Amino acid sequence: MKKYFSLMLLFVLALPVWGQQNKNHEVSSDVKELTAYHDVIYPIWHTGWQQKDIKFLSSLVGDVEQGYKKIEKAVLPGILREKKAKWEDGVKKLGVCVDMYKVAASKSDSVSLLNAAEKLHSQYEAMVRQIRPVLKEVEEFHQVLYMVYHYYVPKDEFEKTKEAAAKLKVKAEAIEKAKLPERLKSKEESFNKIRINLTAVVDKLNQVVKTGNNKKAVDQAVDGVHAKYQELEKIFD
Repeated sequence: MKKYFSLMLLFVLALPVWGQQNKNHEVSSDVKELTAYHDVIYPIWHTGWQQKDIKFLSSLVGDVEQGYKKIEKAVLPGILREKKAKWEDGVKKLGVCVDMYKVAASKSDSVSLLNAAEKLHSQYEAMVRQIRPVLKEVEEFHQVLYMVYHYYVPKDEFEKTKEAAAKLKVKAEAIEKAKLPERLKSKEESFNKIRINLTAVVDKLNQVVKTGNNKKAVDQAVDGVHAKYQELEKIFD
């Protein structure tokens, strides 16, 4: 009996830790199966394709296929739920590249295999860009907003929403100071306009929560922040 109670106590004490770890995973934009596939893509691109080593490329067919099967079964973390449709489309396109790679390798068609390796690499990179945040400042903002939008507001956890609103203000200010990488300079004008608007709706949210727990007003203010964040993300689609 004592052993039973000891086990139950350990289980209860572990629940908060498990819950926090689960939340941490949910707000991470990493898909471990896609990250792991880099170990397959790297030698294909930097050794096999660069050196035109057809024998080496052919030897990697098994790794290419097994890694892809894991990506097919991957479950996106909650923070990427709005990218599910694009992710699934990307997985299908990656599958086409994998099939091309396998066929070319089976026929010992060197030209087709090199082309397939290039397309496989290109599609993998496209999928990484698809889920990778453009800026760490944008990712950090989204991590806070995700908890507010999907947990605190639906559960009417006002104090947590109020604390998060203050954090969002800090994160929005960091976005205002952030610099786009050179490859995205063409997006700078749109980015500057939206990030100023994002700060404005975050300020409005903070004003609303200071007046007390008016659920309707809080919901509307959070919806406004979420909508503006989506506009910000759409710039980089």
